[in-house]
Amino acid sequence: MDKQTILIVDDDKNIVKNLQDNLLEIDDNYMVKTSDDGKKALEILEKEKMDLVILDLQVPVMNGIQLLTELHNKGIWLPIVIITDSDIDEKESKLREFGIVDVVKKPFLPEEVVIRIDEIIKNREKKDLIKNFALPSILQLIEMDKRTGILILKIGDENGRVFFKDGKVMDIEVKGLSRDEALIAFINTLYEDREVSIEYINHRKEKKIKMTLMQIVMEASRLKDERKKNPEHAGPKLHNGKISRSEDLAVITNQLNSYKEVERFIIADEHGEMLMASPKDYNENVLNLGVYLWVLGDKTGVELKLGQPTTLVCSCKGKKRLIRKYRDLILILELKEMTKFPVFKEKLNELFAKAAKEIGNE
Repeated sequence: MDKQTILIVDDDKNIVKNLQDNLLEIDDNYMVKTSDDGKKALEILEKEKMDLVILDLQVPVMNGIQLLTELHNKGIWLPIVIITDSDIDEKESKLREFGIVDVVKKPFLPEEVVIRIDEIIKNREKKDLIKNFALPSILQLIEMDKRTGILILKIGDENGRVFFKDGKVMDIEVKGLSRDEALIAFINTLYEDREVSIEYINHRKEKKIKMTLMQIVMEASRLKDERKKNPEHAGPKLHNGKISRSEDLAVITNQLNSYKEVERFIIADEHGEMLMASPKDYNENVLNLGVYLWVLGDKTGVELKLGQPTTLVCSCKGKKRLIRKYRDLILILELKEMTKFPVFKEKLNELFAKAAKEIGNE
């Protein structure tokens, strides 16, 4: 194993010494650095590469949560083991945004903690470095084998991280981009040749991406075919941090998936070709829903074809069905039986406003 550098951030000298001694005893390849406050720790992490951080949440000057927030804002990600003498259940969801891989409650036995840390480091050492292998195939293997870990690759000029758990994509991070912008950039460049690495580490990320890995691959494949047919129609791209195309499927899909009022949906282009559907299985029910609604859609006359913001609502078996034109996308939604339609219409308008803001073209 190569030299691994661990930073211990704690103002309790006894804890620091015990952890340091036990780490060096368990493996002489470990290099240990220490800091007794959060601000000094941030300065170290900005200048030097660390392989893992042991962090007490109650350090002075800049506490642990403030340090984690600063690291997150600066796009610095690495495994972090939290040690604390307080109950952090209420903070757990916030901590999951950061690189937390383990939480240790005081008092603890230093030798038990370093065994856990040694396991984390050795799991990182098992990472796969992949060259000259199609990234879509890698994603399919991750989903099939139900892997957990982090895919690290270049997205634009920055290192991007795609977090997956049990074969499901959980989150994506790229410095300087929002989550939706990062997802669009990842999809748009999925078929580009590049070096990627996978670290098999339990990152504790919560699910923030609604698309499956297979849906991401399918959308990337669609964009690839589209670029072949129409080189000038290159799909969604980023310019100065803005998404330049209005047919931004990932932004719309991610938001539609977050609405509990929507039972299923289809997104189609203005010619009626299906681009995306939910649930992910393109079963007969989803297809029949689309066919049924396209018949109704024809009755709206030229308004949909002209791109006017037509909304068509109908009822079927006690449920609301809705067709809505947005830019050059057509959304076909089937709403749950108990949905209060006026309330949902407000939420839908909020969706379009948010999408327009994120796309940056309104």
